[in-house]
Amino acid sequence: MFSIVIPTYNRPDALKRTVSSILELDIRDKFEIVIVNDCPECAIGEFGDARVTVMNNDVNIGRSKSRNRGAAVCKHPVLFFIDDDIKVKENMFAKHLAELENGADAVFSNVVNIRTDGKGSFLNEFLNTRGANRKGSGQNVKSNYFTTAFCSIKRPFFERIGKFDENFEGYGWEDPELGLRIESEGGKISFVRTNSLLHYHDKTVFQWLDQLENSGKNLSLLIQKYPEFRKNIRYGLLTSTFGSIVFNPFFYTMGKFKSKFIKGFLGRINLSYLFYSSMKRSLKKITR
Repeated sequence: MFSIVIPTYNRPDALKRTVSSILELDIRDKFEIVIVNDCPECAIGEFGDARVTVMNNDVNIGRSKSRNRGAAVCKHPVLFFIDDDIKVKENMFAKHLAELENGADAVFSNVVNIRTDGKGSFLNEFLNTRGANRKGSGQNVKSNYFTTAFCSIKRPFFERIGKFDENFEGYGWEDPELGLRIESEGGKISFVRTNSLLHYHDKTVFQWLDQLENSGKNLSLLIQKYPEFRKNIRYGLLTSTFGSIVFNPFFYTMGKFKSKFIKGFLGRINLSYLFYSSMKRSLKKITR
């Protein structure tokens, strides 16, 4: 038996696709879906299935609080957290449950980034080679790769470690924070690789970078809680004099311009550069 928590904000079509993909699966375990609507102005229609419950927040409270609010009303001992733009093509729930039964406290899977319109996206190709996407099932995967796009956790353990940290507001970094906390609390994390979780990601490079640039508050909080995470974002380089030269505004602007037409190996190097440049800019924004 398990519960699925899906926070959502103003994406009714994506949400419907996500929920429908789950309901269409041949799942023999008893389960429920709890949708937490974090956009009070946007009504969510009925799904015609008694297993689906919709909770409406009175005000926008963010993903961490919404996930915790949904988890609080769940009925079953295993919690799944899924984003509202994921299509589940096979019964990944059974695979996660097997890992939990074999001793894992939490399990996560990679997602495959694609565009809604089916067109190619070099940014998505790049993202599909990052983090846990490079690993295979059973390999030792770093806790900071943990992602809540599709993850599961034993409910008693989730509650014992304090649930999602609600100090993380806005975009970013609550995922690795939870992974690092699971590990620091002695939890065992398992990774199940798949090609059956589609993440509909239509953002342009500029939109992606804008999100990253505005995640500085959460990134700073993560570093404060887990100083060892600094090495994962090359914090020493970003805050050094050399970093100020390498990641200066002119080079950053040129990198954004080049992202429009450079692909392949050089394109991947450029996107990596832009990623770290946006990290530096995000940290700089909160110190102004």
